[in-house]
Amino acid sequence: MAVIFRQAALELKSLLLLRWTLLLPFGAGIWMLLHTYSPNPLSSQDVNLYASSTHAMLLTLTTAIPLLLGVLLVRRDLLHPSGEWLFRLPLSAWGWMCAKWIGGFLYMSLYIAAINAAYAVSALRHALPLASMASEIGRFALLYVQSYGISLALGLFLGSLLPLRFSLPAAFCAWVFGSLFLQAYVVKVYQWVWLKAFYLQPLLDSDLAGHEVWSSVLAGPELRRLAPFMAFSALVLLTAASALLGRAKPPLRPRKPWLVSIAMLLAAGAAFIPYASLVSDRTEHMESLAAAAPALGQVKDQNAYRYQLDSMKLHIARRAGGSVEADAELSVPTPRGRLEAADGRSKLQYKHPGEMTLLLYPSMSVRSVRINGNPVSWERTGDQLRIRESLLDPALPVQSVEVGYEGDWNEWLIGSSGSESFLAFSRGDGLYLPASIGWYPLPGGDSLLAKDADGSLMDRPGSSLVKPIAYDLTMEGFRSSLFATIPPAGGSGSKLQFQGSARDGITVIGGRFSVVQDPESALSIITTPGNIREAEKFLDRFRQRREGLLEAAGSLAPLRQVFFFPMDLIGSPAESAIKTRSWYAENDTFFIPETEHRNLDSYAEDAMSSLLLFGDTGRGAEPVRNRRGSVPQEKESMALEIRTAYAYLYNRERGSASAYRLEAAGTPYWEAIRKLIDAAYERGHASLIRETLYRLRERGLALPEPARTPAGERSAASYTPRITLKEFMQEWNRLMPEDSLPTINDQAGKEE
Repeated sequence: MAVIFRQAALELKSLLLLRWTLLLPFGAGIWMLLHTYSPNPLSSQDVNLYASSTHAMLLTLTTAIPLLLGVLLVRRDLLHPSGEWLFRLPLSAWGWMCAKWIGGFLYMSLYIAAINAAYAVSALRHALPLASMASEIGRFALLYVQSYGISLALGLFLGSLLPLRFSLPAAFCAWVFGSLFLQAYVVKVYQWVWLKAFYLQPLLDSDLAGHEVWSSVLAGPELRRLAPFMAFSALVLLTAASALLGRAKPPLRPRKPWLVSIAMLLAAGAAFIPYASLVSDRTEHMESLAAAAPALGQVKDQNAYRYQLDSMKLHIARRAGGSVEADAELSVPTPRGRLEAADGRSKLQYKHPGEMTLLLYPSMSVRSVRINGNPVSWERTGDQLRIRESLLDPALPVQSVEVGYEGDWNEWLIGSSGSESFLAFSRGDGLYLPASIGWYPLPGGDSLLAKDADGSLMDRPGSSLVKPIAYDLTMEGFRSSLFATIPPAGGSGSKLQFQGSARDGITVIGGRFSVVQDPESALSIITTPGNIREAEKFLDRFRQRREGLLEAAGSLAPLRQVFFFPMDLIGSPAESAIKTRSWYAENDTFFIPETEHRNLDSYAEDAMSSLLLFGDTGRGAEPVRNRRGSVPQEKESMALEIRTAYAYLYNRERGSASAYRLEAAGTPYWEAIRKLIDAAYERGHASLIRETLYRLRERGLALPEPARTPAGERSAASYTPRITLKEFMQEWNRLMPEDSLPTINDQAGKEE
């Protein structure tokens, strides 16, 4: 063994004496530094987000180096005509392969050190917590070790197998195939996920690698199963290379190297089984869900089957193995002895005639159902839990329905373009339970899942109810910090409680997230450690925006927290390499899916301002503008212009530092209304302007939002509020004094 290490040291020394080999690791470090040291001020400031994408590019490119290096290490001396004397040294063929692999790997370690040193410099400049920095260095260093190790072994094998004029082109082709072609084409087009085991590096187009908090818990099971297979595959290549080397230096027992190679090959096959089993289980589970899900053309409105619900009490307990045991208690009003439609006006439509239906995610197994404390019979088909309505007590005005269920949340999906994501998961210290997934029983509704035109599975917005209900949620046995879209209500240790009234259901997330809070407004941002500084600066800016909005509007909708982190790996798979998930709101929580170009910027300020003022995120403004002219002028709604008036008023009084974008800028109606506001403001009627806008806002100004997925989503409003120009002028004239203020022609939207 000492001889092998001495020879490995000589191999490393010979590489370093080439001089130019020292420049390449330095160049890789410079590349990392250029991409992470000083991000664009208008883009995300999360150094870990930039580091992740830079690691992907660097690992893709540098994987070619150990492949070519492996060929040269063999062909420049051992199998070179002038190197025949080397076989007289007391080193076996296996010893030579080990020495060259160790020497080559030590050289490649310079790349790992240089890249991580450059990342550390950027991380320290951005005041990243040391724990976060160490975690990211360790996570990516392991991927570099794995990729460089297998690539170097493959290069040594090709160098032993083929002459130099063939082995170098073969090594290049192997790099293209293993680092680029498999990921960018084969796996994505054919969805042969099991081929990920043959990647030379896993980062080129990985959907599960860029999340500082969740990537390790989501990609961990794959990597842990792949590590033994990769190690044995490297041993197969090294033993086969030493056996091929035996052609030039015959061993005492010629069959032994080949027998060892075959044994390693069998061991690699056995090591592949756990990963193949994981892929098979995931794929079968996804296909079974897709088989039961309706196509998009067959889905119906969720609220069509909703019945009234007063409150829900949930207790979720995590078991030692990671599965959960849950109990839900629903209070269902039956004022006339039967179920009532959720809106209280129309007649209830039954999904299944004569049956009370609850939606519950198909992976959850129902243990028991009780009505008013009495066990009852029930049927389960897919996501539908059906109970005969005749089992309800007609003498009671409110029925108590208790459902006990259990199962695992590990809902992996792959889209038609090969993008991977998780609909829900509970693994390690990571937790994601979106309201739309139906992780607790939902009253009525059509379905929780649907299939797109390609047959790919996607979730539907099944959690939004017609009216708010009271929730009481207890989470027990979860190791990490938990955050929900209803307020916390106490608890300690591994038992936490959340309570609140909500219409949009409950989403719960957990993990090593950081909380940045504004002590004055109590608004908090739940984000990754790499975003702490940006979150602090944003809260400082938004505090001033909020004060100005409060001054202009008098009252604001509740906004308790913002979830800001990469969301590419959760929800239905994104169908393009450039993620386009939009922000959205749920109860008093605002979700911002972070990317390198979507961050806590002025657009986020405007979206949150719209949420505080009108109850939507502003994504419906553009469709309203595009529909202008489709109805007669006298029926045109001024909702967009009235919303814009709030932004304009804020800008006049507070917007010098951070202007609020004008949604209706450039429209004739807005230009006329702006002149009205300017004239009234100059005459000292600012308070009357605010009062007029407040009265109009009380009528509702929320706009319908375009769907974020083909399956739809909860919209802040089902239709555009209709406030005509005539109605606007009536409200305006009711408060404004007669002092020669201009008026607006209600036919043309022009000032008179």
